Amino acid sequence: MAPSSKGKVASDHVKAFNVAVTEYKSKACEKALAEIDKILAVLAKISDSSIFSPSNPDAFSLLLNCQYLLSYLDHKANTVWGVVGLLTTLCSQDPAVTKLLRTRLELLPICAKLLHSLPSTTQARTLKLLQLLKLVVDGVIITRREAYLTSLLSDLSSFLSDSTPDLSSLSLFILCCLCRGNYISTKLLLSTLPPPTITALFSTPNTTPSDQLISEMLCYFMTRVQLSSHPPSPAKVNSYLPKLMDVFCSSYVADDISLMSLLISFLSSLSTDTEYRSILAQQDCLPSLQQLLVVADFSDEFSLTTSSHLFTFLTTLITTYHTDNVHLFDVVLKVVLARLDAKPYNKVASALVLVKTLVQNMDFSSMTDAVARNLKFQLDQLLPSLLATFLDRRSSTKLSSRSKTDQVSTELDREAMASCLECLQLLQVVASVPLKGWGQAVGETVKANKMVMAYRGYTDILKELVDRARLTTEFFTLAIMLGEVDNSWGKVVVELLGDKDRIQLVAEILRQENMEGSFMKKALTILNKTDSPETMFGVEKQDEAVGGNVEDQAVIPEQLARIDSLMEGVTEALGKMEVEQVVGEVMQLATVRRGQEKQQLAYMMEALGAADARVAAQNTALVEREEQVRSLERVVMELVVRLGANKEELGDIRAQHGDLSREADCTRDKLGKELGEARSQLEELQTEKVVLVEKYGRYKDQVVRLTEDLKQYKDNQEQLEVKLKQEMRGREELVVTVSKREDRLKKKEKQLDEEMSARERAEKENDDLRKQCASLETLSKRQEQALSKKEKLLQESQEETKEMRRVQDAIFNLSKARGSAAC
Repeated sequence: MAPSSKGKVASDHVKAFNVAVTEYKSKACEKALAEIDKILAVLAKISDSSIFSPSNPDAFSLLLNCQYLLSYLDHKANTVWGVVGLLTTLCSQDPAVTKLLRTRLELLPICAKLLHSLPSTTQARTLKLLQLLKLVVDGVIITRREAYLTSLLSDLSSFLSDSTPDLSSLSLFILCCLCRGNYISTKLLLSTLPPPTITALFSTPNTTPSDQLISEMLCYFMTRVQLSSHPPSPAKVNSYLPKLMDVFCSSYVADDISLMSLLISFLSSLSTDTEYRSILAQQDCLPSLQQLLVVADFSDEFSLTTSSHLFTFLTTLITTYHTDNVHLFDVVLKVVLARLDAKPYNKVASALVLVKTLVQNMDFSSMTDAVARNLKFQLDQLLPSLLATFLDRRSSTKLSSRSKTDQVSTELDREAMASCLECLQLLQVVASVPLKGWGQAVGETVKANKMVMAYRGYTDILKELVDRARLTTEFFTLAIMLGEVDNSWGKVVVELLGDKDRIQLVAEILRQENMEGSFMKKALTILNKTDSPETMFGVEKQDEAVGGNVEDQAVIPEQLARIDSLMEGVTEALGKMEVEQVVGEVMQLATVRRGQEKQQLAYMMEALGAADARVAAQNTALVEREEQVRSLERVVMELVVRLGANKEELGDIRAQHGDLSREADCTRDKLGKELGEARSQLEELQTEKVVLVEKYGRYKDQVVRLTEDLKQYKDNQEQLEVKLKQEMRGREELVVTVSKREDRLKKKEKQLDEEMSARERAEKENDDLRKQCASLETLSKRQEQALSKKEKLLQESQEETKEMRRVQDAIFNLSKARGSAAC
């Protein structure tokens, strides 16, 4: 019997598989393959998926050996299909294994080669390989024209028309994943598929709803390659929602992770498309969301990945379609609470993101008091669950870190980290609601001392500096928000702001590259509350040992006694010696030089130590620089590959744009000519319309008049028939009256003739008077002119008279002055 539980036996089988493959590499034989087959049969029955986690070195070696077997063994070997079955099981259990096989081990080209080598008669093995491809191809990114794409796309296209439904369904799904966001593969598929097949994809309905929706998704991805001059049909876009809901519900029940991931990606693509977004935003998705929430089930042994995809799909729906967030919040909160009450607690990030998105989309300014109180009551039920989830994640992490292997605890820390951050962000969103009492309710329910203990436990467990910095930034932000309304949280804020190590973690956010803007904004807000935030970005100086310091060694007393006796002997000998005075100076100079040499030697030793440290630091810098150069080369290579793909895409788009521009110019010219002709015809029709309207008006007036006349004639005829006898009787009286009237009329005619003659005479007199008036007017104008001239002359004469008077006065004064002088 194979091991079906956790323990050392399962890991021993993994190691045995690696040893068997290593032996086969050294010596290929059937016996080694038979041993590998036996171990594969045992590994396929192991239920503990943590044994195969990629972070485990033995499990990574197992996956690498599986990749080797698929690469070098023939499709006829049973070992190949044992490996395919094992990899399919592992990929369905752990998404990390799928990501590793897709990105690092490059399993897709190997599977494409194996698929191309299979004969058409082996449908069972083909179906088994396509099931593995379905899991591996989810999320693949193709940036260049790979060699395996041509054969893979042609093989998958040949299965579309196959009579086996499973082959056609899997091929359609794999083609849709290959074309999702990949321009190169989509272009190759369009060139590979014959026109009848493309037409059948667009027009022929499929047997199952999932295949029908996947074919529509594939058509959508293919139409994104070609520039379309026609806008999307609103009816077609509106039909996506019920199809998405039906297929997602069925995939949720069946735990089909790949299909759910494809549906989420397709919905995200629709929401980012400008042509579709305006149509989707007008469609109400509330009934569909309620239908989907009924399907949610978190009973025992539910799939964590499936539940995470469910909440992610719900979040994408409410951000893409129109819905009543307040009405939806009640139903969503019940499902989220059910998920928070179910174990394990370390994968609730997607559920918390859903609640956070709903709260952020609500308009609290136009909300009534009753609705606000109802929402606050519901959120009060959520807050204890958030606190319990935060604390329980901490305790389970600490237990696992001591009882399990390092690989499991590291993975648990990473999963708990995402949920912990989302929990803190949700609490921040709830506390920042602009209504009275919300922040205070959060501060009272979420206990400050428990949260601080949990936070410190997390920072002690987390190994990555960036993770600790993010957690610290989010916790600081929450504490500052709640510290404004709660005293206990205020004390926590003062304590945290006084801890330089915590502040240094916040400053680490600003040192990181490619950090999210929300984290940087929060970090700046926190650092703004410190006394001297600029000191957090100084260069840290570390004390390094640059060489052995020259220190006086401890002298032993025996050595000191010998030195004293030696010095006394030397002194006595010097006293007995007869030397010149110069010798003492020479000895003194030698002593000074010896001290200087010792000092220079000490300095040189320090310099050598510093040089050694500098060389070591330079070697470390060179190693880091080489690593940076290698990473830069990888980035440059990826950018070059993407540049080639983008250039090709841009060239195709420009060619399509040129064709569409020429077509638009021709259409514009044609429509211009048709418009001119239509306008001329319209002018002719308008003139004819005016004429016809006039004729119609005249004819209508005539008909009205004739109708009235006819009616009047009928009335007159009736009256005349009635009065005919009376008129006959009064005919004589009428004749007399008429004769009298004729006489009167003759008199009146004579008077009129006289009046007319008198009027004519009066008119002639008026004409004469008018002529006389005109002549008088001209005469008066001339007289006015003459008067004006005379007035001018008069003024001139008056001025001359005044001048003469002034001269006369001057002469008189002069003569008077002379007379007085003579006297």
